[in-house]
Amino acid sequence: MISSQRIIDKRRLERFRSISLVIFCWLLYSQNVLADCSRPIQVPVAVSGFSVIANGNKFSGIMPEFLGQVEAKTNCRFVFYYVPKSRQEFLFETGKADLLIATIKTDRREKYGHFIPLIQLRATLISVEDKHPAIQNAKDLISRHKLRLVVVRGYDYGPIYQSIVEEMKALGRLAVETDPISAGRMMQNNSNYVTIMAPTLFSGVVQTEEILKNLRGKLRFDKLDDLPWNESGIYISKTSLNPSDQQYLKTQFEKYASTDAIWKSYLSYYSPEVIRLGLRPRELANQ
Repeated sequence: MISSQRIIDKRRLERFRSISLVIFCWLLYSQNVLADCSRPIQVPVAVSGFSVIANGNKFSGIMPEFLGQVEAKTNCRFVFYYVPKSRQEFLFETGKADLLIATIKTDRREKYGHFIPLIQLRATLISVEDKHPAIQNAKDLISRHKLRLVVVRGYDYGPIYQSIVEEMKALGRLAVETDPISAGRMMQNNSNYVTIMAPTLFSGVVQTEEILKNLRGKLRFDKLDDLPWNESGIYISKTSLNPSDQQYLKTQFEKYASTDAIWKSYLSYYSPEVIRLGLRPRELANQ
């Protein structure tokens, strides 16, 4: 016969296992709850070619699709609202926006957010096609006295880009606009205006904005030897979000960025010529 002590020990073991299972399930549930974003994530967006397409209060394009993938697998929710590019930057720097999307990595932005790279891009000199010789570097651009440079406030492609902007300003040959649509209109009205911008961004704006239809098929892209490749991606605010939200978003964005989904999105939106000129996958960053 089984002793009463052995029966008691067996019951204690079963009870312990039951309690352990309950504790394990509770911990698992708690981790899942804590892993979700604690509130809706505020995302100001500006016109950005096929990266962000605005149609009234509806937003589509590469970046909303990317964030939509994260939404589908988590309880994080992203709230988009339209602002000019310079306002987008201001909101992020002052801790009134949670994400800065479709943006270049810069030293200034590193102060305010954690950066997740998605792709590599390189700005090119963009002009309305004509017979002038190729422009190969900043010196060439500055030597073409009839050419004027139009840039978008808030865009930054690194120190060399900023030095070109400053020199053209000093020469009285610089115009600054609030968005790429306005820059495109200046180029459409006066072919002496050129811009320096990511070719994906500008070609996307020309394709999506009816007001710029006269530029379609007429753009010329010149690679400037001075301008390096830049990392482009998403900044997560260090100030507007609590530490757990920051860490969770970093983990989720990195998870999806490490797949080829984002690169395939760019390939589906842009022509091979534009891709060849100014875009490459993020894993080529150190090559």
